[in-house]
Amino acid sequence: MKVLLLGATGNVGSRVLPALLAHNHEVVVYVRSEPKLRELVPAPVLSKTTAIVCGDAEDSTSIRDALVSNRCNAIVNTAGLAAVFPWQAPRMQGIIHAVTKAGVEASEIMGYSLRCWFLGGMTVLDLPGRQGTRISRYLPILLDHGHTYDHLRSQPAANLQWSLLAPSQMTPATPGIELLEKPRGNSLITGLDCPPEWKPSMLDFIPFLGGLISCATNASKYATKLDDNADLIAADLASGDVKFVGRRVGVIESKKGKAE
Repeated sequence: MKVLLLGATGNVGSRVLPALLAHNHEVVVYVRSEPKLRELVPAPVLSKTTAIVCGDAEDSTSIRDALVSNRCNAIVNTAGLAAVFPWQAPRMQGIIHAVTKAGVEASEIMGYSLRCWFLGGMTVLDLPGRQGTRISRYLPILLDHGHTYDHLRSQPAANLQWSLLAPSQMTPATPGIELLEKPRGNSLITGLDCPPEWKPSMLDFIPFLGGLISCATNASKYATKLDDNADLIAADLASGDVKFVGRRVGVIESKKGKAE
């Protein structure tokens, strides 16, 4: 696929870029500052990209033009930082709305739908056994991701085939960013709309308190690696599978190790 990547200078995007290249995607990098990109991402990685486009992540016209001029098939958006606490105003919705607007318009112009991955967080997932009740009800942080999910659900499926990755804390698997000779694979187990391998609490039946205890006892085991999440996105785009389309995707590391 030819992929427009937003947020390549961030922690997630800088790992997604080499993962996309390793899976033989053509990558058009969309960034605010090319000098910053070249400072953070090694030249061997950037040399494999198809194009670098400079623009604001909240400029839907610029994003649309980048999609159309490069005939992209997909979008991966890792740009923006979510507001952490509930009393903070949403911080990334300007970017989300700009990217989706650009994607819909580009899809209409080019005559085909775009496959899209957006980055969320674990609290946007439903609590297992309580479908329709988000984890954020019990852990009210990163509510920005809930706004992202609600907005994505309102988008026309004929134009945007979206998925929302919903990991917990992510840390690097390697100390630096480097060009990959082949896909690194990943050790992730996925869950659709709910966290995978969630262990119910004996106190789940207690209103509110049961859900709070369940979240508190489960949350710590969902830490994953940035590089694994990047490979998951890149591998999914390469596979052409539709199992994640229109879904929130929870992740946990497999105890069995990496799946190539």
